[in-house]
Amino acid sequence: MCDRPDLSDGDVRPLILLLVADEPLREALRFSLETEGYSVTAPSCANSCSSCLDCRAAACVIIDDGSAPLPTPVPGRSTIVLTSDAQRFQRQGVKDVTVVEKPLLDDSLGRELAALLAKH
Repeated sequence: MCDRPDLSDGDVRPLILLLVADEPLREALRFSLETEGYSVTAPSCANSCSSCLDCRAAACVIIDDGSAPLPTPVPGRSTIVLTSDAQRFQRQGVKDVTVVEKPLLDDSLGRELAALLAKH
């Protein structure tokens, strides 16, 4: 089941789809992103939001490397991959994703997310 936040109160914060299998990391990232002003859906299973139209329309998808396959690119939606092997994506020729290296020791995820959303 999708855990998308209830936005019926007219909340217009950008929706971030967080696909992270590791529960402590997922909840820490959710807290951090919500503190930064984003609306976050963070299902425990990557397939939970596949049929949810709102979740498919998320402004950005953040994926922990290995948690889920990269989603099909959607025009206007950014994808951020959290990984400890950024060069692997270059070797594989993966394009149109932003890579943020783990461990997350600073605010690089927040900076990248803000920059990507400012472009769209």
